[in-house]
Amino acid sequence: MRKVKQMAVAVLLVASLALTALPAYAADELLGTVVDGSLLTDEESAEVTVYPKARGSLLSYGTGGISIAGKRLVRIAGTTAAYRTVDQVKVAVHLQRLVSGNWEHFLTMGPRIKYNGNIVSVSRTYSVTGGYYYRAHGTHTVIDGSTSESTPSNSDGIWVS
Repeated sequence: MRKVKQMAVAVLLVASLALTALPAYAADELLGTVVDGSLLTDEESAEVTVYPKARGSLLSYGTGGISIAGKRLVRIAGTTAAYRTVDQVKVAVHLQRLVSGNWEHFLTMGPRIKYNGNIVSVSRTYSVTGGYYYRAHGTHTVIDGSTSESTPSNSDGIWVS
C-alpha cells in the first residue's frame, strides 16, 4: 500500500511539473522585433522585392524569399532582373539563422549566372534545425561591359519550430 501511495505522489508531481514548466520559446520573446532590418514573424513565408536606391540603367529589381516547406524544411528563392539584355545577370541567396541577436550565414545557394539575358532565378529546399528564426539574404548583380550594378535584399525572419 505504501508503494502505491508513493507512486501516486510521484505521478502527480510529474504531471504538475509538466503543466507548470512549459518552455518559453525565443519566438514568443522576440516576435515582432526587428533585427538588422528584418521583422521577426510567425508567418509561414516572407518575401521582399528591392529596387536600387540610385536608379541605374541596368538593374531593375531583386527579390528574395523564404517559406516553410515541411517539418524543419525551408525553401529559399531569389530573382534578379535587368531592364534589358545584358552580359550577366546574377543572383545568390544566403540562408541566415538568428543566433544570439545576430544573423549568421547558414548556407549559400549560388550565385547563378544568366549570360546574355535579363532575368535569373534560383530556389531550393533545405533541412534546418528547429528553434530558430531564419531569413533569406539575397545579392543581386547585373553586369554589362564594364558597368556593374547590385543591391542586397533581406526577407523578414520566420520561426521554424
